[in-house]
Parts: sequence; structure tokens; C-alpha cells
Amino acid sequence: MIKTVKLILAIFMLFSWNTGLANPLDKQINNLISQKFNYEVDNIVITYPTAKPKLDCDTPVLALLNKKKQWGNMTISAQCDNKKKFIQIHVAVIGNYIVAKQTIHAGTIISKDNIRIQSGRLDKISSAVIVNEVDALNHIALRNINQDEPIKTTMLQNNWLVKAGQIIKVIIRGGGYEVATSGKTLGNAALNEKIRVKLNSNKIVEGTLTHQGVIIFNK
Repeated sequence: MIKTVKLILAIFMLFSWNTGLANPLDKQINNLISQKFNYEVDNIVITYPTAKPKLDCDTPVLALLNKKKQWGNMTISAQCDNKKKFIQIHVAVIGNYIVAKQTIHAGTIISKDNIRIQSGRLDKISSAVIVNEVDALNHIALRNINQDEPIKTTMLQNNWLVKAGQIIKVIIRGGGYEVATSGKTLGNAALNEKIRVKLNSNKIVEGTLTHQGVIIFNK
């Protein structure tokens, strides 16, 4: 089903894209936008709502005016020597996002049984919708989430294993030795996350939170 949806969306976007990567500038813009995604997407289509300005060079220095925005209407500055012009683009993206497999009740710790992957136009949904499964798993639902509803970051909170100010066991491991002590946590952390701890000696260290305590590896 997901593959069928992806194919239909890809065909639609292909026919709606009347501007191909016909010149070096188009390729530069495509590369600039592609670098914004630190996760896999199926397709990125860039169109130009208005005519591109005439530039004085073939390979200008490009920069996005709003670096936090990933899709939709965007503006790029293109600089040739001391001359700067602006290019309006629209970015459409096909990719996966996370939805509720069934109704999720408030207070539920999210597991793979609660969620599934949906494919669609990411630029048509909220930017707060979660696209990586790992960002939903082991989090706590803040409210009821309906079946098939896209899951947003605002619907979940971290499932903290420890919170700031707790006394916790600290295990320091090195070549052929292991030392156990204790300290006070300086922040909240979930399982397998990095956390800073103030030891009884007042020294501040950073390690990985496990069910055993905070593990620090000395090289």
C-alpha cells in the first residue's frame, strides 16, 4: 500500500514539475535543498512560482533566508561578487511520517505496536509531525491520539529515566579496571542518552545513562 501511494504521488509530482534541472543553477539549488534533510525522503521537487532573476555568474553563492524551513515557499539569495538577487522557490517533498496504528491513550509509552509508517506529501502536513520512528518510540503520549492521526512532537514527552538532582550510580570503566561511585544528575535523561553528573568530589563528568547507572569509558 505504501509503495502504491509513493508511486502515485511521484507520478503526480513529476507531471506537475515543469522546471527540470536544466542548468547548473537548478542543480545548485537542488543540492542546497537536499542537504537540509538528515533523514531519507523519496522525492524532492523544486518549482519556481516566479521567473528566476538574471544573474551575472553561472555558479552564485546560494543561501536560504529561512534556514529552519524545510519545504513549502522559500526564498534563496544568490550572490555574484557584490551583487545579490533573490530566487523564489516552492519545495514539495514525498516521504514517510509516523501515524497512530490504533487509538493511543494519554500516558501510554509509545512502542512499535502503537505506530506505523505513512507515506505522503510532507510539505502538506505540519512541520511538527514526526518523520523518524526513533523520535516517537519510548516517549509518553500527553493526550489521546486517534487512529491514523499523524503524531506530532507536541503530543509526546520524553520518558525520563532520571531527572535533574537525582543521586545516581556512576561506573567508570577503563583498560582492565572498573570503579563505581555516585553523583548528582545535572539534567534529565532517557535511556541511552548522554547526561552530565556532578560526582561527590565535585568533578563534573558526562556519560551514557543505562539501567546500571551512568557509564563512563576512560580511554
